[in-house]
Amino acid sequence: MAVKRSRLVRRILGLVLILTIGAGLAYVYFALPIGTGYTAKYLCSSVFLIGRGEAETVEEDIRPGSVLFTLISSSVDRQNRTVTARALGLFHERSAVYRPDLGCTLAIETDIRTLREQAPTVAAGFAGDRDSPWPRGDAVDVSGLPPEVERHALNGALEYAFAEPEGGRRQTRAVVVVHRGRIVAERYAEGIGPATPLLGWSMAKTVVGVLTGMMVEEGLLELHQPVPLPLWQTEDDPRGTITINDMLQMSSGLDFSEVYGPFADATDMLYGSRSMAGFAANKRLRHEPGSVFQYSSGTTNILMKVLQERTGGDTASMHRYITDRLYRPLGLTTAVFEPDASGVPVGSSYLYASARDWARIGLFMLNDGVVDGLRLLPAGWIAYMTTPAPDSRGTYGAHVWLNAADPKEALPGDRVYESLPRSMYYMRGHNAQMVAVLPDHDVVVVRLGVTHREDDWDKEMFLAMVLESFGASVGGAADPFTRSAAR
Repeated sequence: MAVKRSRLVRRILGLVLILTIGAGLAYVYFALPIGTGYTAKYLCSSVFLIGRGEAETVEEDIRPGSVLFTLISSSVDRQNRTVTARALGLFHERSAVYRPDLGCTLAIETDIRTLREQAPTVAAGFAGDRDSPWPRGDAVDVSGLPPEVERHALNGALEYAFAEPEGGRRQTRAVVVVHRGRIVAERYAEGIGPATPLLGWSMAKTVVGVLTGMMVEEGLLELHQPVPLPLWQTEDDPRGTITINDMLQMSSGLDFSEVYGPFADATDMLYGSRSMAGFAANKRLRHEPGSVFQYSSGTTNILMKVLQERTGGDTASMHRYITDRLYRPLGLTTAVFEPDASGVPVGSSYLYASARDWARIGLFMLNDGVVDGLRLLPAGWIAYMTTPAPDSRGTYGAHVWLNAADPKEALPGDRVYESLPRSMYYMRGHNAQMVAVLPDHDVVVVRLGVTHREDDWDKEMFLAMVLESFGASVGGAADPFTRSAAR
């Protein structure tokens, strides 16, 4: 009897082991298309838009992100400006193509030739004025700092940003510090310069918030109107009550999961969908619009589709609008908003720009949407963007992050980052991208890089070090200077 029971147990354990291995292999197999899509798209932009090498991109940027990337091979066709990635050299092939002014796009449910046909009517990007002083041009002189800036302290902040922590990889690529409308410090990693466009990831969302404000100023949209999406405009569709304001405040109520991995909405949208807006717009309503804060890349991509429809509906018309309303007035000479295969810019994730151009965007927000005396945003739009959204606990406004806590739920003066001003607002993106705007001190700080582990970068300490160089003392329960600068 005992022998039979032992055999039964062994059989059950063997079956469990087989099922576990099978499930693991299935998980890996279905995760690989995400890996090949990510590799093809990221590598394409790195090689053809940024100008980095294939090997360094794979080893420094891609493979440290997941062990799955070790199973993926890639090939770069420089003549045709395409990148192809395959899993185990055979499976789940994905290709991306580079097009001037548009950057790189994954060929999902389409082919390279069709994508090339989107591009011919796109107007050339903005060349800019290289000789005029920044921000109007690109002439920068950091040799003579204003008397209120302590050079040694500012250099210490830069040293921290570019130092590699023991056992980690910070991989800061660029830092720009702006004080009173002037660049007072900048530094770049080897191979990166003032004109190198770098990926902002989710910082692009804030730019979508700015573009929305421009359309409101021009009368193309109304903040509290229902989202003009035909899919939602049937009589019995509850999504028809979602407003532009709900979208900006990340409270659309759509059942979209901001999770990155196999079978997850965010990755399926970014690496498996021809139309990212279409993918997200087809999600059912989970909450009443305006009632629940839920950060969502899908929401931003729907909003970008709406903006494009207001410009004429095609890739070229949207590119012209962004160039004429954003790039030219602000002097952005390197910015590229990459579209998906449907031709809509990926507002959630794919804006490349130099550190100086990211700083120009931050300065534009600091100046309340006014550049060279010209108002491009509605009066009060930045105040609206930086007002805490309902249910966000004070940490999010309208497509921008806030350094605050809900006064109803926290003690007065509480902040997300206790050593930094409550008035600070910031863009942030994957791999520790950041544009921080500090209105109380007339400061904008940009940090771009590829940091894979959160422990390798301390945003709060870095920003506090920068502020100290201007003689700013914010205070708070946490003293960042007691922590090791090698963290």
